[in-house]
Amino acid sequence: MPNLSTAGSADIAEFFEAVGAGIIVFDVSKNQILSLVCTNKIYRSMHNIADEPAAGSLIHDFLPRYIQKHYRRQFLQCSQSLSTVDHELAMEISGTSYWYRVRMVPVFAEGTEGGHIARIFATCVDISEQKQLQSELDIVNSRLEAIVDSTYDAIVSIDEQHNIKTFNQAAEELFGHDRVQVIGKNLNILLPEQARPEHANHITSFRKSPVQARPMDARVEVSGLRRDSTVFPAEVSIAKIMVHGEIEFTAVVRDVSTKLRLLEELQLRATTDLLTGLSNRRHLIEVAEAEIARCQRYDHPVSLLLLDVDDFKSINDTYGHAVGDLALQSIAAEMEKMARKLDIAARWGGEEFCLLLPETSVENARIVAERLLESIHGVHTRIPEIGTRVVTASIGLTSYCHGNDSVDMLVSRADQAMYAAKNSGKNKICLQ
Repeated sequence: MPNLSTAGSADIAEFFEAVGAGIIVFDVSKNQILSLVCTNKIYRSMHNIADEPAAGSLIHDFLPRYIQKHYRRQFLQCSQSLSTVDHELAMEISGTSYWYRVRMVPVFAEGTEGGHIARIFATCVDISEQKQLQSELDIVNSRLEAIVDSTYDAIVSIDEQHNIKTFNQAAEELFGHDRVQVIGKNLNILLPEQARPEHANHITSFRKSPVQARPMDARVEVSGLRRDSTVFPAEVSIAKIMVHGEIEFTAVVRDVSTKLRLLEELQLRATTDLLTGLSNRRHLIEVAEAEIARCQRYDHPVSLLLLDVDDFKSINDTYGHAVGDLALQSIAAEMEKMARKLDIAARWGGEEFCLLLPETSVENARIVAERLLESIHGVHTRIPEIGTRVVTASIGLTSYCHGNDSVDMLVSRADQAMYAAKNSGKNKICLQ
């Protein structure tokens, strides 16, 4: 940690305003009382503080009581452990909830014994977006484990030659490098090779900009390179400041691997049936609409197969819903094995399944349906609970006919054909 007392106050103020996080600095008296040194604009905005409190103010002069208690608890941990302490803080401002991650770092007095803490340097980062994303996932699926974000923002600064000047503890954790190993080295050690030219161009362009210092509110997505050679997606805020007549660039780096993984999970759950792993009804309809549009343009065939498990209620009533679920999963597995890469197998609802067959005539679709019926006959062999009872299904089949056909029309015809198969004895295929 740099000795803040030896740096120029103007440089400190400029640096603090450039960092894309809230910052507050306290002096610590010998009887452990915190008095304010300074805050930056982002911190005051986060805490709904209109003007800079006077230097020497106590925390009860400008912070709500519940935040005072939070800071005192955090400071107590910091002073007892003589190390950095991190906490999450929930705030209510004008009826809106915000979540912040607060990192409190002790700054030790020079020449003291026993590790006397002279100052506390605290950063505050808004994690409301991550909390909101986590909340949305909980709504989509209550069984999804609670996501606890533990990624701390790394701060890295470089000079005009792209040599690393500052590398904080969070950067050590994120990139896997010790600070002493990277200070003075080129930033390229933190970037995958393919990203280095674009990054260099970005820095050069930013250096030539007439803006000398600005808050880090312009974000771009890049990739970072860890010491173990793994690459991770990152969100980076970057700003430049003048330090002793030379430009330094400061970046706040956040690992967004979790965020991207959650977004992918949301996308998967929006298109997949959770019981069978097949596509869900909505996804099949979207793909079918695109296929019909392609048929209308290029006059290519497409067929639709609608399958209903015969006497499925009897299976549930006789053997239980768990066995019924096994039967549905086994049928879904057979459909997946039979489907080509361009086909879409979906659970339509309940015990109904749908198979979209692009580039397939009704004659070839019937061959697929016959093979599927035959494979379903063997499902019972994989479910010991139902013994020798053979599982069967009725299939309705239709194909794209003319330019006015729609997904609803195809499904309606396939549905009529499926019920015709049931009414004629089940375990059959009917065309419409």
